Amino acid sequence: MKRTVRWLLLLSAFLVLTIGVAAASLYAMQDTLLYPGARATMPPGALKVERPDGVMRGWVLHPGAEDALVVFGGNGMSLSGYAPTLEACSKRAIYLMPYRGYEGQMGRPREREFVADGIALVDEVRKTHAHVGILGISIGTGVATQVAIARKPDKLWLVTPYDKMTRVADDNMGGLPVSWLMHDPLDSEAAARQLKGVPVIVLQANHDEVIPADRTEALIHALPQPPVEWIHVDASHNTILSAAEMCSALGK
Repeated sequence: MKRTVRWLLLLSAFLVLTIGVAAASLYAMQDTLLYPGARATMPPGALKVERPDGVMRGWVLHPGAEDALVVFGGNGMSLSGYAPTLEACSKRAIYLMPYRGYEGQMGRPREREFVADGIALVDEVRKTHAHVGILGISIGTGVATQVAIARKPDKLWLVTPYDKMTRVADDNMGGLPVSWLMHDPLDSEAAARQLKGVPVIVLQANHDEVIPADRTEALIHALPQPPVEWIHVDASHNTILSAAEMCSALGK
């Protein structure tokens, strides 16, 4: 009997240790998984935004256009690499400012800084453009919705959006509750509830292997009013970026 109890205690201790090590590893790796970064495909452009701790850099396409579009990209996305596609799809002045730690940008990736930098960028863009739209792609939709409630764009495009990144993480980890380890929740649902009066266009990939359809639908149901367009695209999470529907939506 004593031997059985001893083995049960040892087994319990082993399981606790294993779970603890796994949790610690996930916590340490979360920035790498959530923010893998991207490399620039062209030299730094003319865009400069002064921040309290330094200068953020980026690029501007069609700088002379009357209307503007501010872009928040995906977690592994190179904005400079996607620039030619955006340039061909929209006649707006397109502002591309990579996240901290991306494409040679200063700092470390963190949700709070992403949003604060995004608000500062919109403020800078409004100095020369009367109408400013915001485009959020994948993880960037969580940043875009928060910037949108602070600065009320004339239009908001959300490509493969989600309600909350912590829920997406749980879904992609086979139901394991990894969300409690995450320091950046990217709560689009809470922000979406405050988007009254902002026209929203949603593009959803029918074969999205990263953002489950339930997560996108939950985000849409949180909006104060239905999106002006909800476009279902026959594409995967990444191929939607090159789909004709994507280009057509940005031309509106």
